[in-house]
Amino acid sequence: MVSRVKRRILIGGIDVGHHTSVALLDLAGNVLYLDTFVHPQNSDVLECITELGNVLVLSTDRAKPPSQVRKIAASIAAKMVLPAKNMTKKKKRILIEDHIKEREVVFGSRLNDHEKSALASAIFAYRRFRPGFKKLEDRLAKEKSAEKLESYRQELFLRMTRDI
Repeated sequence: MVSRVKRRILIGGIDVGHHTSVALLDLAGNVLYLDTFVHPQNSDVLECITELGNVLVLSTDRAKPPSQVRKIAASIAAKMVLPAKNMTKKKKRILIEDHIKEREVVFGSRLNDHEKSALASAIFAYRRFRPGFKKLEDRLAKEKSAEKLESYRQELFLRMTRDI
């Protein structure tokens, strides 16, 4: 009998270049991974991304993503969530600060510019789905079904990403 392990569904943000940064969030918006690679191969980035779970949505801070980002998204069958226009440093800073305040997260070290871009991109994508998650959480709280929240959140996310 083969055991099937259910892999986590994740939302990713990426900033590519000579230094490539990757940020991964779970469906509750928690930062699971944030790191920078120096002169990486796409295979290194793909291995990192797929190790923690299934990244179904990948985002970047550019309205027209670099071809490398498109290739990575296609390799893992992730849908792209992109901003209408390129994110400014101020927009990225505000996204990150608001997310940190909401979650009371503390990063052990100072983030470099690439990590900020990747994290802001992941937060941007997460925020696109957050209203649906909020409605689900409120409904389940009324029904006192908190233990079912994660599986329902995954189902809702899968339905919402079909239309992207």
